[in-house]
Amino acid sequence: MKVVEWEDKDGYRHRSMLRDNDPDRLASSGIPLDPPDIDRLDWDKIKRDLHNSLVEGGLSTWQDVQNSQTGLVSSILSVLKRPLIDLYKQQNIAAKAGGTDG
Repeated sequence: MKVVEWEDKDGYRHRSMLRDNDPDRLASSGIPLDPPDIDRLDWDKIKRDLHNSLVEGGLSTWQDVQNSQTGLVSSILSVLKRPLIDLYKQQNIAAKAGGTDG
């Protein structure tokens, strides 16, 4: 088996597993090796939580961001990390159960 990277018509990059003798052009039909589908994240909640984190961190202007060594990154990580990890866990559970959860 071989792993082939490819890009879909919307510009998303993917990895798929193909048989060694399959041509790379069949990558979109191979076994997907993608990360979880981030469309499943609750983006409205993430936007609200990020906004609130920026307010709590006093990051209202470009100057605020420049003066803070880690504020922006901390806000982004605090809001995105947990939901993204949860998606990976859900994907793992689905794979163990024999599901096809993205």
